[in-house]
Amino acid sequence: MVKGDAKPILKPFESIEIERITTVIEEARKDLLVMYNYEKHIHLESSLSSLEIIATLLLRYVKRSADPVNRDWLILSKGHAAPALYAVLAELGIIPKSELVKINSINSMLQNHPEVAVPGVDIATGSLAQGLSIGVGIAAWIKRVGGGGRVYVIIGDGEQDEGQVWEAITHAAALRLDNLIVVVDWNGHQLDGSVKDIKPKDYIPFVWKAIGWKVLWANGHNITSLIIAVEEALESDKPTVIFAQTSKRGSRVSATNNDVS
Repeated sequence: MVKGDAKPILKPFESIEIERITTVIEEARKDLLVMYNYEKHIHLESSLSSLEIIATLLLRYVKRSADPVNRDWLILSKGHAAPALYAVLAELGIIPKSELVKINSINSMLQNHPEVAVPGVDIATGSLAQGLSIGVGIAAWIKRVGGGGRVYVIIGDGEQDEGQVWEAITHAAALRLDNLIVVVDWNGHQLDGSVKDIKPKDYIPFVWKAIGWKVLWANGHNITSLIIAVEEALESDKPTVIFAQTSKRGSRVSATNNDVS
């Protein structure tokens, strides 16, 4: 594994913020298990591996505004992890918690992949890599009109098999989109099995860096580690990718499926 160029420097922040994020994560994790109890077709493990990433970005970094070019955007390009996003949104009071147990039912706003009809969802995703391309487009638009918004995109490690990822990241580098931060949920698994057995990707961080991205690493289940990486990314003069090492079972949960990427 490449360690990238992350620096162990953390700007001062109040411990109460870490405690708040931790509390939301713990409750959202319980929500995910309740959802799975009602609906076995959700992508539980993929949601668990992304949970801390989603919560940390939403609670600490994503700034909302009615002005689309001066607000931040969170795009879950690995849309099959939507249950994790729903759980965090419910804990923040953005969507009713009563909707969680109705996921995938015909009378629910919540489906297996995020849709913009759901409060708190910025972009509908599902087909892998499209969320990243949309994120690049939004970041380029914001830069072109002189806006101050940032774009955060979460992708899976298996998602990098998509050719569209190459098109998106080379374009972002060419435009030097320093308002774009991509977090790769590096859980080591994709649809058909482990990444190392399907298409090994240890070389991928070198590719991102060679193209022109700043490359950082973080522990995707550690809030402080994620904050360290994002804080450094915010100071970058080019697009940044954070490879967040995670477990397919998430943190503190033993799960059953291998439906992650």
